[in-house]
Amino acid sequence: MFSIRTVSHRTYGIKTPWRSGFISLFFPEKCPCCRTLYHSQGGEIPGLCPDCVQDIQWVGPPFCPRCNRPFNPGTDSHLCSDCLRDKPFFDQARAVVLYQGNMAKAIQRFKYHGDITLATPLGWFWNIADLAGLPFETIIPVPLHYKRLRERGFNQALVLGKVLGKKIRKRISVRALRRIRYTLPQVQLDHSERERNVRGAFEVQNRREVKDKALLLIDDVFTTGATVNECAKVLKKSGAKAVFVLTLARVGVE
Repeated sequence: MFSIRTVSHRTYGIKTPWRSGFISLFFPEKCPCCRTLYHSQGGEIPGLCPDCVQDIQWVGPPFCPRCNRPFNPGTDSHLCSDCLRDKPFFDQARAVVLYQGNMAKAIQRFKYHGDITLATPLGWFWNIADLAGLPFETIIPVPLHYKRLRERGFNQALVLGKVLGKKIRKRISVRALRRIRYTLPQVQLDHSERERNVRGAFEVQNRREVKDKALLLIDDVFTTGATVNECAKVLKKSGAKAVFVLTLARVGVE
């Protein structure tokens, strides 16, 4: 599903390989994921140490073609039992990496501890995202309630969405969807509790931004899909033609 492509380091404000290689002889770099010092040798993923590159698990087939749920190797891609039993409101979801190891720790530091410097290295992974077959017009970051935004200081989905929008030259709408109800953090809830927690939490603020349009919802992590599914339900009820989902990471499911 995904293949690593060589990307211009200049695009992401990273020193050219020969210059960074020379500097690293005297000043070791700190890996943004694991925070260990290492000497850069110009790897394919800018800034990451070899151990973290090795630790990454890319989301690839076999998987559910609707929710992107990964399956064990040796099987074919097919609709998972959850999607067969209860078809989600979004049309298709995709993620780049599995939410595990040092990548999960980096996303947690970015999201919960305000390490905004991780926006660039995490945003680099959009270069690997497979957007083929997703004919969307507008990017919509999953919104935060204003109280959560005040607590956290920024919306991680919006930050990542801006990186993607700039890369692929797509418009971002921050006024189409609004979070109208303050909810519990999803992290400690099970699947059914997550669904109840976000039920009725979103509303379309600007119908013109949604009606008859194909939209791409952006978030950092897909766990059970309850949040993006609730967003998709509201968008579809307001006339959205299609709702796709793209997240940086996805929780693996046996």
